[in-house]
Amino acid sequence: MNVPLLNPRLSLKWLASHASGRGIEVAVIDSGIDASHPRLAGHVSRGCTVAKNNRGEIVIREVEARKNRDDYGHGTAVAGIIADLAPAARLVSVKVLDDYNSCTGDVLIAGLKWALDQNIRLLNMSLTTSKPSSIHQLFELCERAYVQNSIIVAARRNFGDMGCPAMFSSVLSVDREQYVEKLRVHYRPHNMIEFDARGTQIKVLAPGGGYAIQTGTSFATPHVCGMVALLLERFPRLTAPEVKSALMAFSKSSSPTGKSRRSAGTAN
Repeated sequence: MNVPLLNPRLSLKWLASHASGRGIEVAVIDSGIDASHPRLAGHVSRGCTVAKNNRGEIVIREVEARKNRDDYGHGTAVAGIIADLAPAARLVSVKVLDDYNSCTGDVLIAGLKWALDQNIRLLNMSLTTSKPSSIHQLFELCERAYVQNSIIVAARRNFGDMGCPAMFSSVLSVDREQYVEKLRVHYRPHNMIEFDARGTQIKVLAPGGGYAIQTGTSFATPHVCGMVALLLERFPRLTAPEVKSALMAFSKSSSPTGKSRRSAGTAN
């Protein structure tokens, strides 16, 4: 007898009214989070900065919640979307991107490894790399995440190739479309980038207490991450493949229009 993974009547609308992400830690691997933004008050639980010192050595410095900052704004925008959908989730800022929204591959790898060492259950990666020297190590870390049941939600590159880690089957990969609804995810059959979500002309948080309008895969990805946080609160034992199956069940089949793009964060 076939038994459905979840109740077939379960919907994202029901999930949003019966879950808030409580008990779920979400690592935002990005440019940092402005923890002083009024809309993020109490949402950031801890964080770290990953950067190179004057000798070219990678240094990871843990930062208490209220001192997390973001000089570029990308991570704050991402964090705000997650907090909007899953307001009780605990955000962990993993600052790898610099003031120009870029970093080297080894810095990105160190940040991802730190998050996995912390056993953080859900990781948002609205950034990509295609540098060959980084791909193998990123692949190994994504496989490690799969084994330890940490779920990585990763953005595809806005232009050109798909980028890593979105191209890895062990992660949940996201493109963007012109949806109005926040709680909407679409499964893309026969496509290595499995899902798309709302990522066009999004009102997002900006450092210093402000707001901005942004478009790109970077902002579709935290929409899916927020949905996953809700799902994991209600069904904490779900594995990454089961989460993908649940999102497929939530998928809507209509095809939206609109393809303007804005670059995701980049690891060189």
